[in-house]
Parts: sequence; structure tokens; C-alpha cells
Amino acid sequence: MKRRHFLYAAGFGTMAGLTGFNPAFARAGRTVTQICDDFLDAYVRINPTLVGKVFGLERNSSAISDWSPAGAEKAAALMRATLAELADTPPLNRKEELGAAFLEDTARAILAGIEAGEPYRKMSTHIFIGPPALLLTSFEQMSQGQSGDVPVSADARDRDWANILHRLEAVPTAMAGYRQSLELGLVRNLPAPRSMTLAVAKQCSGWASQGWFAKFAARYPGGALAGPLAAAAAKADRTYGELGQWLAQSYAPKASPEDGIGSERYLLYTDLWLGLRTLDLDEAYGWAVEEFHRLEAEKTKESGRIRAGASFEDIRTQLDGDPKQSLAVAPFRDWAQAEVDRAIAKLGESEFDIPPQLRTCKVQMTEAGSGAMPFYVAPSEDFSTPGTVVWPTLGKTELPTWSANSTIYHESVPGHHIQIGGSRLLDLVRLQRVAGAAGHAEGWALYAERLMDELGWFDTPQKRLGFLSMQSFRAARVFVDIGLHTGRKIPSGMEGAGQPWTAATAIPLIDRASGLGRDAAAMEVERYYGWPAQACAYKLGERVWLNCRADAMAKAGAAFNRRKWHADALAMGPLGLDTLKQQLAKL
Repeated sequence: MKRRHFLYAAGFGTMAGLTGFNPAFARAGRTVTQICDDFLDAYVRINPTLVGKVFGLERNSSAISDWSPAGAEKAAALMRATLAELADTPPLNRKEELGAAFLEDTARAILAGIEAGEPYRKMSTHIFIGPPALLLTSFEQMSQGQSGDVPVSADARDRDWANILHRLEAVPTAMAGYRQSLELGLVRNLPAPRSMTLAVAKQCSGWASQGWFAKFAARYPGGALAGPLAAAAAKADRTYGELGQWLAQSYAPKASPEDGIGSERYLLYTDLWLGLRTLDLDEAYGWAVEEFHRLEAEKTKESGRIRAGASFEDIRTQLDGDPKQSLAVAPFRDWAQAEVDRAIAKLGESEFDIPPQLRTCKVQMTEAGSGAMPFYVAPSEDFSTPGTVVWPTLGKTELPTWSANSTIYHESVPGHHIQIGGSRLLDLVRLQRVAGAAGHAEGWALYAERLMDELGWFDTPQKRLGFLSMQSFRAARVFVDIGLHTGRKIPSGMEGAGQPWTAATAIPLIDRASGLGRDAAAMEVERYYGWPAQACAYKLGERVWLNCRADAMAKAGAAFNRRKWHADALAMGPLGLDTLKQQLAKL
């Protein structure tokens, strides 16, 4: 069975305590479906913070993931027991075949990371995998006594806030467990990179100095829980401040001076995030460089359509300074929402069968963000909470529209909303419906951007230049990410050619490719250091989707039906890229 992987799995070190878990949980005569269902239930208890944040399950739970060494060991026990039972349980049908392979590969990839010691040097600022960031931002998705525009009773409101209170009270214990894992990592000579350590320290100290938890608790409108909430929030703020201080003053001097993780560890992450067990790093690096140069040439051509002889940098400056090409935050949200709604309406007529549950996708603006790019939050399993595109403003009061359409289609329709949101409705084991594979997901979403170009939706040179910028950006991500972590040299024709990649050389290259600006590019490079290999999922995943579609078109000839091919491909649910290639070849 080929390996598959959770979308945005917490990574190797976000495993939590599992109350009452017995590794010998296998029972005779169980089906693959039952094994998958029980695994998901166990994983919810093991990693509630991640599951709520990413999978949309139990978002209001008061439980917090256990990032301590004991939590990692409990997770390893679950993975081993699951693999043992799957090995003795043949699938009964196609759905179980996919589910068993998905679960087997998920468990193997996570277990490989635990056994390699990854939980004990887990250091990231990202909201999906960095324990401090993941925990803090999970509060935003908890119900705060609201039900849309429908008033709720004071009792119902206080039940929601009681969950928040319990989670707040658990913050000090959760961060103490995380610190224990890092301390054990130092004992075992498994240090995290110093640069990323200092970034996380700054992040934690910043939240603490701003009183993030106190401000969050202050949203409570008043009542019996006001005092306990304020006290728990103050303690959580102190915990983050103390963690930031410890990381900067005690851990950082002992951390690794090397920013990258090396090729051997990097391949652990390409397996986890992309579903590529034997990725040829040299081939992927070289291909991405060629793709980058091709796209940069297209950008130059498209810039010339806007103003003859102008470079992309000239046109970017012109467009960013044009008041007609940007909007204030509130009007931008309304504009982006209208673009999402238009894509749903039009593509639902011509390209996709979009069910009623997916006819709504909300756009939400947020000031906070540990990354420069918007992201998609899947709908709740019962669709009571719709899929949402979250767009960080990062302190900006106006946002450009000329470069935003590509991202809108990536995150909503025909990108993640159809794919990830649509998985909720597929005839798959529940585990596969609520989880996913990063290479599959991000590859599809980038393919979706290209599909919109093929369909003519980038109908002005400005919009198409925005699309090409995002494509070039994703190509650059591949060779920059691989280079930063594995020591591969800067290619010829680029500034610093022949030298190892560093943040100082990567940031201007990412800025040049994306047009996002230097500050956003710096945040991107920080993301690469803290989330190895995930950035490769976009372009390498898109390459698989495009190559497989080309093969299907060649095989079917004039009989090829793009709408049917899309439906059949997505109906298989999330798969790792190795398996995706094999399965798409059968369509």
C-alpha cells in the first residue's frame, strides 16, 4: 500500500496525552472502517488543538494537546498499534482500500518522525505546527457565545466561555510540557536551530507584552466568569512571557547554529507533507529553477503589455501605488467575497457540480497572522460553520486587488473549498473525509489557479500578472526551501550564484518572484525554516496534477471530458503524491 498523509498534520511533536489509551486496543474481527474510525477518535483525544484548528472537529473542546515527552510516547504507541492491526486486516472494498492505505501511511510517517526525535526539537512560528502559535490561535476558532446573528441565552454564552476558561487554565501545563520536550532534546543532542528559536521567543514575548490572552478574555461581556477568565488569561500571558524569555536566554545559546535540517531529515518531511517517499532532491531543485525562469520570462512579457519596455518591478510599483488597484480592508473583504461568490456561481454551471453545502464560502479578515498569505479553514463536519478564507492584513490599511484574484481562486473555488470542503461529502471513511494530504491539497489549489487562467478569468494584464507572480513565487519556494535546508547552492544567473542559500539571499529572491513586498518575503523565509518541505507541496503537487491530466487527455483524445475527470479525481479523496499518480493513471 502506498503512503498517504494528513493535511497539515501537526507534525512529529504535537502529540497529546490520551487518557486511558491502551496500545493493545485491537479487537478480533474489526473492519478497516472501524479501525479508521477508532483511530480518528483516538487522535482527536491525542491532539485536540490541531484537530480543532485544522480538521474542524471539537473546536470548542477545553482540552489541549500534550507536547510533553509523555505525549509523544503515547502517540508513538497509537501509531504502532494501528499499524499492527492494519497489517492483519484486509480491506473489504475500494473505500476501505483507500482508507487503509491513507491511515497506514499517516501512522508510518508520524512514527518515523517520533523515532527520529523530531518532537524534541520542534520549533516553529507557524500557526499550524508551532505549539505556542497553534495553541494561541486555536482560541480564535472557539465559540464565544455567538450563533451568527441569532441571540443566545446567557447560560449558553457562559457554557461557551466556560470551555474557553478551562482551556486558558491549561495553557501553563501545556507550555511546560513543550519546554520539557525541548529540554530532553538538548540532553539527547537534538537541538533546534538558533535562528528559529529566537523567532519563536520573539513571537511569544510579543504576545505576552501585548496581553493577547487578557484582551481575548476581555471579549467576555460580563458575568460570573469575568474574574476567573481575567485571572487565567493573566497567567497565560505570564506563561508565554516566561517561555519567550527561557527560549531566548537559556535555550538559544545551546541551540544549533545551523538553520537548515539537512537532506536526511528533510526527506522525513517530504514524506509527511507530500507523500513522496523517495523524492530526488536534485531533480526537484533543477526542475523548479527552470520553471522559475520560464515564469519570470512570462512576467516580463505581461508587464510589457501594461507598459512597453517596463520591468515587473516597475509595474509592481506602479500598480501598488495606483489607488484604483487597491481597497481599504472592509471594502476589500466585500470585493473578495463577491469574487468568491461569482466563481461559485459561474463554475457551478460549467466546470463542477457544486452541492448546496459548498455554495457558501466566507471571506474573513484578520489582523493577526504568522504567515503573509491567506489560508483556508475547512467547514465543520456538519457544515453548520461554512468554509472560510482567512486573509491576514498584517497591519495594512489597504490591500492590492490586482494580485489577489489568483489567491482567491486558490483558497476558495475551484481550489481548497471544492477539494477540502468537498471531501466532507465523499463516500470515504470518516478519517479520509476530514483529513487530507498537503501535496494533494496545495497541488490541486495551484492547479486551480492555472485552470482559471486557461478559462480566461485573468482577463486583464494586471490580473494575469498577479497570477504569474504567484506561480513564480511557488516555483521559487521549491528551490529556496530545499536549498536553505540541504545546503544546495544558488543556481547560476542569480545573485550569489555558487554560494549556499541564506535568509539574506532568499528574501530578495522571494520578493522578486512574488511581488508581495520585502516584509512578506521575510515572513515566508521564516516559514520555510519552521515548516520544512511544506512549501514544496504547491509546485510539485501541481506538476503531478498537470502531468496526469495531460496523460488522461492523450489517452482519451477527443473523448476527454475535463468536468468528469475533475469529479472522478477529487472523488478519490486526499492521497499522497506517489499514490495520486498511480490512481489518476487509472481514470
